[in-house]
Amino acid sequence: MTSIWCKHLIICLVLGLLSIPIYFLDRALLGGGGGSNWIKLDLRGLLFWTYITLIAIQITLSSIAVLLIPKAGALWIQLGSFVLAMVLLITGVAVYGKLRRAAISNEIPSVDGESQTSNERDRTQGVVVCPQ
Repeated sequence: MTSIWCKHLIICLVLGLLSIPIYFLDRALLGGGGGSNWIKLDLRGLLFWTYITLIAIQITLSSIAVLLIPKAGALWIQLGSFVLAMVLLITGVAVYGKLRRAAISNEIPSVDGESQTSNERDRTQGVVVCPQ
């Protein structure tokens, strides 16, 4: 095993072991349930699973980068893949939110960028819509 792979493995193990205190921090900060008497929000796992997702993306990207450009150095590869992982995670959350809102509001994006409801789409495509 070459030197860069040893450094990469050590960094990945440290990031993995860091998930243990993050788990307990998540339980301590978000385990209470919060809110008032009439609403209780259970946010347990929010920090932990976000961290696990971020680290999974980061380890995948950094492993690919170590394979493709081993001369770049382990620290620079880890930092670059961490920034790219953050961008991918934030972009994925934003896209998921847009798709979820579109699904809830029953809007279907069309090819020209204009959104239309399913009834409008059915009328423009010649589908017979039964009144409800």
